[in-house]
Amino acid sequence: MAVEFLDKVRAGKLNLEPGGDTALTANTDATKRREITRRLERNAYDLGRGPLEVSRTKLDDNLAAVLVRKAGGFDPNRLRVFAVALVKHGETWLPAPVLASFENTGIGYAPGLRQRLDALQRWMLEEQASELGAIQQQATERMRQAIGRVLTPEDLRQLEPEAVARRFLDACAKQQLPAMLGLLGGLQAVLPEDWNTRLQAAEGAAADPLSVKCPWRLLVAPEVLRSVVKHTADDDGAAIVVGCLDPSGEPGNLARPRLELVDLGVSKSSDGLWRVEPPPGFFLTEAQASGGGVNPTADGADAASVLRLYPAALRQSIPLQPRASPQEAQQALEQALRAPTLEPLMAMLDLEGGKKSARLGCLRAAAGWGALHDPACVRHLQALGFFASDTVAAASYQYFSVREPDRLEVHVFFFEKTDAGWHLLCGLEPDAQADGNLLAAKIWAEGEPKRRSESWRASCLSASSHLAAPAPGQAPPEAESRALVGCWLAAIRAGNVGEALALTAWLDGETSPARLLRNVGYEVSGARKAKSAATILAVARGSTWTTVAVRANTDAMPGLPIYPVINTPSGLKILIEVDWFANSGRSREFLNSAAISHLRNQVAAPIADELHDLFTQQAAAIAR
Repeated sequence: MAVEFLDKVRAGKLNLEPGGDTALTANTDATKRREITRRLERNAYDLGRGPLEVSRTKLDDNLAAVLVRKAGGFDPNRLRVFAVALVKHGETWLPAPVLASFENTGIGYAPGLRQRLDALQRWMLEEQASELGAIQQQATERMRQAIGRVLTPEDLRQLEPEAVARRFLDACAKQQLPAMLGLLGGLQAVLPEDWNTRLQAAEGAAADPLSVKCPWRLLVAPEVLRSVVKHTADDDGAAIVVGCLDPSGEPGNLARPRLELVDLGVSKSSDGLWRVEPPPGFFLTEAQASGGGVNPTADGADAASVLRLYPAALRQSIPLQPRASPQEAQQALEQALRAPTLEPLMAMLDLEGGKKSARLGCLRAAAGWGALHDPACVRHLQALGFFASDTVAAASYQYFSVREPDRLEVHVFFFEKTDAGWHLLCGLEPDAQADGNLLAAKIWAEGEPKRRSESWRASCLSASSHLAAPAPGQAPPEAESRALVGCWLAAIRAGNVGEALALTAWLDGETSPARLLRNVGYEVSGARKAKSAATILAVARGSTWTTVAVRANTDAMPGLPIYPVINTPSGLKILIEVDWFANSGRSREFLNSAAISHLRNQVAAPIADELHDLFTQQAAAIAR
């Protein structure tokens, strides 16, 4: 329970409401709750991303104190010990909302109880300090033991220097910190002079591969596609040049992925162990990095010529996987665009053409994949159209953005047929000299935005259910409605637009698609920004409708949406185009009125009146 609590704290998903994830008492006022929230945010920073493990527990009947180590790293300055107080309610243990304290749990202040609380709190503080000092002293020995389980000094004497560099590259890609440290000199009898800097840099990169900055990002981020493009070796050492395709894009421009080079050298220590030597830019302090500092990646007159080798090197590690038909190629493309890494997409891309076209194809493919995996903006891939001839095919897609739900953004991918089968066109786009079937596909693609300008929203609703005329009666059961809205909240929190749309229904082909997509965009954006997950407050069942009230922790003032659930031929669905909130205020009242007016234009008056009554009654109940 203590570890689960701390995991939720650092993930920002702790439900701090009374009756939620903690033992917070219901009479804690708003000012105190805000103070507790601020404390937990500071705790989340200290928790970082390392693994947590329980080290010691002290029980006293219905009270407990637990010490939890953040013991995944080896830098003494980053090691932490957290103390969690727990209170037993019935058969359930709940953590106190404040670390190392039973504060705000409402368990009373009787003299005997006060003594027990003081004793446990004193134990937590004393043992927390003692244990932290002990694990800091043991950090170097623990590090050597961890390295020894994956790498030995004998390995570093016998391996070829080029193999050492490649093994470091593999360890970085898998965020295997012990191996990374061993290859950076962690097994030497006398650690390198700059060891603290090496340790801190590698540990930070392995612990946070998704958000670590360059140059470490190029070696540890899971979405970066790496390939060795050049290598040299002799008796004194080795050097490899790694091409790194980063789909995250240039700063401020996600449409332009980066293809960069990283030099990795290998040298021998005084005790005969091979050691990897990344460029100086890998070991800059934060101040040096923010001020410019040393160029972390390869440069020089031959950098451009080395970059041209990247597609051929990539093809050696990722063979082409053509498909038997254009339809199968399209299905594989969609799976590849949704895949968590770039490899499946590159396996479909022809890299055997001209070096310039092949390199442009890599960059364009990374841009198309990266836009769908951009952590700053959720996008949903929706198929629109398909063109096919005997040698060329093309597929168009809408990249639906929750940030711009009214924008049509068409992407077209081109396929060609060779003796091996169907695969993505080299360069990914036809060039200016296209002719024959390729020219026909290019002309078709250029016309897609205009052809889809009115119909793309309906295409996006292919997973949603059309409800032509809601029938009176058959209100959804409360338990099933609660479960449906729970699935909806999970989907929007995860940014899974397709899954969220499949839980919805819509009424009118003219007005509903735009309203539905706009509301889905707002809901996903809000849920992704929320510091904690939304919670269901209440469920009310009428004759035709069931409404589910929710507390959404999106702002300083929580949102209180009430979701209408209705029976459809496809099962229970949420009518998300009718967006009603229990929050007060003139602007919200106007928007609620507009939502009901929209509903009255689509359904019979008694059905609309019933939902309006459920909304107002549930809003009043929440306000009490």
